[in-house]
Amino acid sequence: MTALIVASLITLAGPAKDNPVRVTVVIVLATENTTQVDPRLKDLAKEVQKRDPKLTGFKLVATESKSIPVGEAAIVPLTDQQVLKVQVDRHKDENGRITLTLHPPAMDVVSYACVCDKFFPIVTPYRTKAGEQLIIAVMAKPCTGMK
Repeated sequence: MTALIVASLITLAGPAKDNPVRVTVVIVLATENTTQVDPRLKDLAKEVQKRDPKLTGFKLVATESKSIPVGEAAIVPLTDQQVLKVQVDRHKDENGRITLTLHPPAMDVVSYACVCDKFFPIVTPYRTKAGEQLIIAVMAKPCTGMK
């Protein structure tokens, strides 16, 4: 009975503010030299092409996930020895948004509040030696368990 009451109180209190946030980064390379689009990137490709219709080919390079405590940062390896620094500034606010600060390659710092389970794409100016443009998509959500 006592365990049931404690479990109920924990559920009502919600997640602790110091729980880490799970940040997922999708690494994509886009090109003007092909029309092949990875089926998993179909929606991302449509959105990017609204701003840059010359980018016609999109391939998924990797997906990285990290648990980052609030107030701390982590480095995510990208491609060509480029990295993305991700800092979790604030846990979920009253509107359900998590605040992140990103340091993408060849760009200024980007700070924003994101909705859980929604990707935020960033088309960086970085190009590989083959001329492919680096795109990163970032999603954050409160961690429900540690791995």
